[in-house]
Amino acid sequence: MDNRKKRTFLLMNLFLAAFIISLAILVIESTGANISYKDIGDGYDLFNSVYTHVLNHYVKDVKSMDLSKDAINGIIESLDPYSSFLEKMDFSQLQDDTKGEFGGLGIAISTPKDYPRVMEYPIKNTPAEHKLRAGDEIVEIDGISTYKMPLNKVVGMLRGKVDTQVTIKVKRGIIDDLLVFEITRGKISLHNIPYSGEIEEGIGYIKLIKFNQDASEEMNEALKGLIEKNVQGVILDMRMNPGGLLFSAQQIANKFLSKGALITYTRDRTDKKREYKAEDTAKLPLKPLVVLVNRGSASASEIVAGAIQDHDRGVLIGETTFGKGSVQTVFENLPGGNGLKLTTALYYTPSQRSINKERTIEELYMEPEEFETTETPEDSLDKREKFYTDRARIVYGGGGITPDIIIKEKPIGNIVSQLLYQSVLSELAVAYTDKHPELTTDFEVTDEMVMEFKDHMMDEKKFKYSIPGKTYFDSFRKRVEREKYDGDILIEIDKLEKALIDKRDDDFNASRETIKRLLKREISAAKFGSAERTIASKAWDIQLQKAIEILKNPEMYNAILAPGAETGVEYVEMGVKD
Repeated sequence: MDNRKKRTFLLMNLFLAAFIISLAILVIESTGANISYKDIGDGYDLFNSVYTHVLNHYVKDVKSMDLSKDAINGIIESLDPYSSFLEKMDFSQLQDDTKGEFGGLGIAISTPKDYPRVMEYPIKNTPAEHKLRAGDEIVEIDGISTYKMPLNKVVGMLRGKVDTQVTIKVKRGIIDDLLVFEITRGKISLHNIPYSGEIEEGIGYIKLIKFNQDASEEMNEALKGLIEKNVQGVILDMRMNPGGLLFSAQQIANKFLSKGALITYTRDRTDKKREYKAEDTAKLPLKPLVVLVNRGSASASEIVAGAIQDHDRGVLIGETTFGKGSVQTVFENLPGGNGLKLTTALYYTPSQRSINKERTIEELYMEPEEFETTETPEDSLDKREKFYTDRARIVYGGGGITPDIIIKEKPIGNIVSQLLYQSVLSELAVAYTDKHPELTTDFEVTDEMVMEFKDHMMDEKKFKYSIPGKTYFDSFRKRVEREKYDGDILIEIDKLEKALIDKRDDDFNASRETIKRLLKREISAAKFGSAERTIASKAWDIQLQKAIEILKNPEMYNAILAPGAETGVEYVEMGVKD
């Protein structure tokens, strides 16, 4: 080994030693774990020995830093899907998202194809507002191609210090030439509440989408506006809210619960209990409250929903929540500016129920239609442990928060799921509003508009249709080829795949009404702002409609929260159960 390699090897050993020892000390100090420093030393010696043999004797050259990071990720990934090692860039982005403020452009991006794509309309009053739009593919940033670039790296390149400039090349729709934009980064605030107001006369509505450090102040402003309008009741919509900061959940729940009320408590590996209570006077202590939740409501959302349900403060409507009942601690003082997010405790609702559901890392990244199939017999209410609210209503633990009234969202289907994921609907909505500046809020989506959209999505360059289960289909084809089965079998497989792809027309026609509604929603949002997305959806949002109905009927509201009343009641629309 030459001197240069020896220096690199020494540095990597020092890095690993510093990381492992730092991690062990952090775990001991934060959890009170009964682990001796001798155990740490023995573990490191074994790790170092294997690491040394791999670097010195493996048949191919191995990059020492890559090996180090793979080893660290191997340690963390063996724990649970919520713990993670955060490299410097990822750690910085996590801190930005938690603070809710950073230097950037004001766009949400994803990578449904080879290039990152703007998924939604730019945030109002941000640098990107009048330049970029939904559906734009970002093909180059400051002269560097973004082809198959990891999403976190794209985000890192777009973010930066306020008042610095970034040059972006964009592919837009059917325009052949790339569009070039020089954009000066601005201060971007990630709002927790994109919309609040009267969803109907006398009925307040608050859409809460995350829990960063500004969530409490935003909720104060939203409630102040509704109180000034003297609404008769409030709907708190936390559907698809993945959670956030525990202390923010405590503050949000406190807006509706009396001072001193228990909101949640945690237990760590030593069974040490820490309680979180309402520390201030409630902002909305008496007005009727309905909380909307679904499978995408997780973590901090479940803390708030669980506290409101256990104290009988409001009615929960929707679907059983995700079931993330664990607490992650972020450790900052790691070598190289890296971070560590580690599960350190489980939380419990005031009625002492844990709603944690064990999940795999694969489940966290499932498509919506796949996630629907993950329910097991253990998820049924008769298999789950029973607990009691303040008024002795039965509630259920071990698998998410089950609402008082269960109203399942109708599956959107394969083609609609793909249209949303590839942002085709929002892309067309922007193009349509450009052509029709005369649109007013009462516009209707006509059959002609639907057919125009269908012609648009039939272009393979604009929308790549994939059959359900294509991954398994491709795997089966490879197995047949590998085993060298009769060639006729491959021909039949090709015919089957073509037949499924040819079903695009059938899929479109079957989802025609859903597509019509979503076009109304996306065109409204593109033309009049993101708040219109909720208003445009109201007529066909059965969960929201039920919430409005209950708030307008005090007898129904009080009956649901009456002592001993049943929870987890499945709502049957029009007398027919789906």
